[in-house]
Amino acid sequence: MTFGMEQECEKDNFKAGPSGMSRNQAYSIPSKWGGRDCLIPVDVQVIREIKRAIGGDSILEFTSMKFSEKAQEAYNSFGTSRTYIYECMGCIGAMKQRLFN
Repeated sequence: MTFGMEQECEKDNFKAGPSGMSRNQAYSIPSKWGGRDCLIPVDVQVIREIKRAIGGDSILEFTSMKFSEKAQEAYNSFGTSRTYIYECMGCIGAMKQRLFN
């Protein structure tokens, strides 16, 4: 099993909790590592209704749709499909000028 930067994960039978498996496996089949299912069952429809009542998908948006569109236009004006981490500050500065000037 590998994680992140291809670092090998070894199984440790003496470690508390799951070892040698993904988090998804650990929660999906707790009996495989001696655990128990402590998850609380929920009615998915109730969760959907709560989410709709508090704003739906917009609760995950951090800016207005208008600002997001304007920012995307500013980014697209750079003419590149790739931005490297070392270019971010320059990109942010250029976008700031296009958005707020």
